[in-house]
Amino acid sequence: MVHGSFFDEIIRNEALDLANTYNIDLSTRVVCHYISGKELKLPSNEYALIRGPEILLTCRIEGVKGQAFTIAPKHYEGELGDILSIDLSNLFNRGIFYATINALTKLAGLIDKSVHCSKDKPVKCGELLVQAIREKYGLSKKILHIGYHPGHVKELALFLRNNLIVTDLTSNLIWSRKYDIMIYDGLINTQLVGLTDIILLTGSSIVNNTMWDILEKAILLNKKVVIYGVSAIGGITLLRRKIPLDIEVFCPFAE
Repeated sequence: MVHGSFFDEIIRNEALDLANTYNIDLSTRVVCHYISGKELKLPSNEYALIRGPEILLTCRIEGVKGQAFTIAPKHYEGELGDILSIDLSNLFNRGIFYATINALTKLAGLIDKSVHCSKDKPVKCGELLVQAIREKYGLSKKILHIGYHPGHVKELALFLRNNLIVTDLTSNLIWSRKYDIMIYDGLINTQLVGLTDIILLTGSSIVNNTMWDILEKAILLNKKVVIYGVSAIGGITLLRRKIPLDIEVFCPFAE
């Protein structure tokens, strides 16, 4: 079994190489702060950034912003080199690291989206997700949606019905029904991977350190993986530079 730190270290090393390639000084200051979902004017209280416990962390490098979801936010200011060598066994540090990775990869021009969408765009995101799945895979595939996203689940439930499994780690969501779909416990995600064809995996799992076990199981079983949301865009981009993984990233309205 490959441990999470293996993938984290690949991303760390690629980030250091990126900074060197693009002459981004490791002494460059990085400033991080966090905001609540209410500032994004999201369409309902069901979104994680409003209902909690996740907060949106923003880190800036030379004015370029990168964001990531985290349940352990803190304000931070320091040098880029310190962040790229930070201890990733600490949950506070993971949010800072991956928000900074988003800013760094955008600064270098590897990605063009690193900031969360706002207002009613998460609803439209669900509509585009169903459209993309229909066009690429059809609507007969069994889908595991990891992380409760109301805009996604509402649209997916309309078309997939019994072909949709949704999980979350939030205690007051587990075993509740949303859009007539049961929300299962995210602690059994790796077991559910084997029962489905396509894995829609929240990007915030790269920060809470649950992504790697799920991704490894999906690769082992040859399952299609689509990572949604802004948190993992930069990290997955760097990971794919080193390992040619067939992973899609879906976040159409990020900026």
